[in-house]
Amino acid sequence: MLHRVRVSHLQVSFNGEEVLNDLSFDVSAGEMFAVIGPNGAGKSTLLKSILGLIQPQNGRIVLDDESKTVVGYVPQSRVIDDETPISARDFVSLGQLSGFFPWPSMQERKVLREIMSFTDTDRFARKPIGKLSGGERQRVFLAQALVRHPDLLLLDESTANLDPDAQERMMELVQKAASDWGVSVIFISHDLELVRKYADRVLLMSRGFYKTGTKQEILNDQAMLKNVYQSISSEADGALQQKSPSAGLSLSASPR
Repeated sequence: MLHRVRVSHLQVSFNGEEVLNDLSFDVSAGEMFAVIGPNGAGKSTLLKSILGLIQPQNGRIVLDDESKTVVGYVPQSRVIDDETPISARDFVSLGQLSGFFPWPSMQERKVLREIMSFTDTDRFARKPIGKLSGGERQRVFLAQALVRHPDLLLLDESTANLDPDAQERMMELVQKAASDWGVSVIFISHDLELVRKYADRVLLMSRGFYKTGTKQEILNDQAMLKNVYQSISSEADGALQQKSPSAGLSLSASPR
């Protein structure tokens, strides 16, 4: 089986604080790989490390045929002013820009039409991106990520601010890209029902704890999920208590 990305013994720290420690997993071509876990577990740090935006202290991230691997990225949101005049089509086409050739070729224009049709963004191609709904805007971001035909697609809570219908529509498109084009997908989500429906495998993350398995193995282990989510909540509560300015109280961290 072709492994599109391998993460081996990854370690990332910020200001002396360990965020990721000895994390290892792989993702195959065409696989929908979900990353779940409480806030502060290092999920976004993981994606930024894969993108090369963060340099790990230790470990390796190996992409299949690294020199040719194209990576697409869809964030949770982007700050776009409502008065931004650029059209949806022009915004998507920005994903094609490379080198010194700002004008799209005939082939690039053909791909642009195909991707906008695939993501159903061609219906509002001429509409200013600032006037689109949240769901429409996220599909435009997805189209921009797909327009270069990525081998690996990273989604950082890309459906978090969408209504249920828009979430489903977005994930259906992502799943179709994986199944039809062999795109490997790593997506972060707090919605375990979406994960149950669309993921092939799941990485459960907490500080210093990592478990990879099928979605059934991870999501059906309620005791493990409860322990992971409660443990990091206890750590956060304890940290807040220790920093509390209240006088006359003896404050200590909550038990782990």
